[in-house]
Amino acid sequence: MASLFDEQPGPSDENLAELERWIESNLDALDSSQTHKLLLNWGSIEEHKRLFQMVDEIAAPIRTALCSTESPPLLAEYGELDEIGRGGMGVVYRAKHVKTQRTDAIKVIRPDRLASLAPERMMQLRYRFEQETRLAAQVAHEHIVPVYQVGEADGRTWFSMLLVDGPTLHECSVEKSLRPEQIAKIMECIARAIDAVHRRGILHGDIKPQNILIEREGNRPLISDFGLAEFDTISQDGQSPNVAGTPAYMAPELANAALSETVSDNVASIRSVASDIYSLGATLWSALAGCSPCFEGRNQKQQLADVVTRNVRFAQKQNFGLPMGLERICQKCLELEPSARYNSAAEVADELAAWLSRPTWNRHFPGLRKLLITVVAPVLAMSGILVSTLLQMNVQEALIWLAMFWGYGPLFATFYASQRASRATDPARRELWSIWIGHFCASIACLISCRILAQADTIRTVAAFYPCWAAISSVTFFAKSGNFWISYRWLGVAWSVVALILTIDPLVSPVIFGGFAAITCLVTARGDPSFDEQ
Repeated sequence: MASLFDEQPGPSDENLAELERWIESNLDALDSSQTHKLLLNWGSIEEHKRLFQMVDEIAAPIRTALCSTESPPLLAEYGELDEIGRGGMGVVYRAKHVKTQRTDAIKVIRPDRLASLAPERMMQLRYRFEQETRLAAQVAHEHIVPVYQVGEADGRTWFSMLLVDGPTLHECSVEKSLRPEQIAKIMECIARAIDAVHRRGILHGDIKPQNILIEREGNRPLISDFGLAEFDTISQDGQSPNVAGTPAYMAPELANAALSETVSDNVASIRSVASDIYSLGATLWSALAGCSPCFEGRNQKQQLADVVTRNVRFAQKQNFGLPMGLERICQKCLELEPSARYNSAAEVADELAAWLSRPTWNRHFPGLRKLLITVVAPVLAMSGILVSTLLQMNVQEALIWLAMFWGYGPLFATFYASQRASRATDPARRELWSIWIGHFCASIACLISCRILAQADTIRTVAAFYPCWAAISSVTFFAKSGNFWISYRWLGVAWSVVALILTIDPLVSPVIFGGFAAITCLVTARGDPSFDEQ
């Protein structure tokens, strides 16, 4: 007697579609009994498919349970294997190496992930995995989980590696336990590790927060699972048999190849340094935002389509509160065209290092913004008016020079009052003080030179000095725009224009200079994003 569990040959989707179109086009020519019979057959076919789908869904957790109860393989090099983790691709055990008495992590590829493969394909994947893992094991790097052995036991591929006692970057980002600076430092270390393997001709293929481990003691980040992306080409739901990696962190060119049903070997050949860099950017973004780049509730195929069409979180106009500098790094890594991304993982690491070393005013000088607006800007404006008034009154030369430079006093007092003295803030504090002390010394030297050339004529000295002073300010803003706010270069351009304007009238030039100096303070305090970053 036939049952629902017997395999029944059913019509293909093309045949069903053709039947539906035929019924619609010939509905008028059919009598009622014929139509009723066809519709009954149609309904039985649909019911048959529905019941088979329901049975398959019921059987799925049973298959999973049977797989999970499978005993670990017997490894001659290790003692008893104690399971400590399980994922979609493999099972992780803790075991002690018999000879060295070292406790390692043993990762075993789940057999159910390979059960549907042809023997040739299974052997090919195993060989490629062993080759890539052995190559990665040859790259000694402090931020790569060292692989000790690769082998096969009871028909299952396994490898042993350092047992890392600590959470993954994914767990930390979900818990929001890391500051942006900590995440940037972690990703800088990982990018340098990825660059090291790239230079050996090895690609990771599956960079994501779940594959970045952080040691509990010392907080050292390490990346793991080299060469395992190929094993993820076998989809659990059977919808995306050619996915090499995790869809949410895959480069668009890989996702597009997977959607086009390209042969798996061809998908693997599309993997490149650029695709790993995309994954680095997606991982950085995910760690900062605390969520996956792809939206929840989407299966693998939908996520692949989302990556290709840019229907992902980082491409939407949503505010995730990412620091501006880190968001810019993410955007370059996540460019649609591979050639538009960073040329190497080392460049990503260098960008992150530069961001980490930037002066962050609200961290190093917490009260600087308020003091610039309420103290320094008004003093600079009044200084210009005072110098112009004293020139017209023809007072002693020393009083005029004092009025010129008294704006530096409140500026330096503001730096001193707002600075936060600690070892972490030392580089930024030294940089800020060196900039403005250098500006002050250059201005004094310029004034002395102008006075000598003008033969102690106060009006001529002032006429020559203020344009030079503006030019010094222009050079200062240009020189530091790379390390500081990028818009400082436009302030440098503006000061160059002001230097020309100041040559018009020596009696008005102090007022113009003081006014523009006050405006510069306000623009800097309001516009520089480093005052906002936490």
